[in-house]
Amino acid sequence: MRTLRRYLSLQIASASGLVLLVFLGLLFFLDVINELSNTAESGASLAHTLLLVSLQLPNRAYEVLPIAALTGTVYVLASLAASSEFTVMRMSGLSPRRALTLLLGLGLAFSVLIFALGEFVSPIAERVAATMQARSQGGHFGTNLSSGLWLRNRQGGKDDQMINIRSVTASGELRGVHVYVLGDGAQLLQTIHAASAVYQSGGTWLLRQVTSVAIPTQPGKALDVRHEAELPWRTSVSPSVLDVLLLSPERMSVVDLWRYIGHLRANGQAVQRDEIALWRKLLYPLSAVVMMMLALPFAYLHGRSGQISWKVFGGIMLGISFILLNTLTSRLGLLASWPTWLAAALPYMFYTGSALVFFVWRVQFR
Repeated sequence: MRTLRRYLSLQIASASGLVLLVFLGLLFFLDVINELSNTAESGASLAHTLLLVSLQLPNRAYEVLPIAALTGTVYVLASLAASSEFTVMRMSGLSPRRALTLLLGLGLAFSVLIFALGEFVSPIAERVAATMQARSQGGHFGTNLSSGLWLRNRQGGKDDQMINIRSVTASGELRGVHVYVLGDGAQLLQTIHAASAVYQSGGTWLLRQVTSVAIPTQPGKALDVRHEAELPWRTSVSPSVLDVLLLSPERMSVVDLWRYIGHLRANGQAVQRDEIALWRKLLYPLSAVVMMMLALPFAYLHGRSGQISWKVFGGIMLGISFILLNTLTSRLGLLASWPTWLAAALPYMFYTGSALVFFVWRVQFR
């Protein structure tokens, strides 16, 4: 039985790895074409473009690995069923329970790989790519917004601060910092404009070339305008929070996303969207286990019931439908205010239950 398990594991791992390489090659080619069209006006070299797209491959692998595992597993099991090898394995002692246990173990191994890619490899590669792109654009990170990056910060539970940052350099320096201090009833109390800011320590930024305007609360008083070369500014907005904001929630690590959600809660901001993203990040590695459970019934389909290519195509469609439903339930959960864990876990429960029901029906009654 150990030899049989090793044989099946190697077959599935090699087939899944081959499918993953094919997917990554196709995505790499499409990303290179897209990047070349976007950087045609910037004059970026081909080597720079290839390196930039290569740094996106870990995130691509993180996204398509579950579908690659499903496709490779369906191909192996359908091929074994068509050649009657799986029938011989069953007669040699590979019961449905043992087959399910074997595939669940493989699914857990794929889950560990997916988690490592999403938590460690992909965020590091994304930050390196963002730094490269920033240096090619003059050393500034783009915010993808014409209005810059907006943040909210509470100081001592009293005044609110609305912060706008135009850009962030590759070294972590802020450019074009605008701070709007609000009092009770969202009344504007003070505006602070700084050309740049560098982080000191202990939650303190050093603003440079500062112009602050204190707005009087009583009518008839003049504005208090001050110009200073440097001004210390205490805030809960740390460089780690800014690093998180430069990536979309789907591409953050679990630790960074958890830290960012804590920052939002501390400042009284909505966190449902980011909580759903956190649950999706936590559950996404388990999608490999779901894919294995979806693939197992294909081993019990007789070879004459359909060609292998059609079974593989069906497996790919199952994987794509799972990804689509995962995205759909997240959007519906956000609109309907579902519990965040339910919005993220619903596709996993539905596909796991459906796969188990079909597997039991196929084994017991067919």
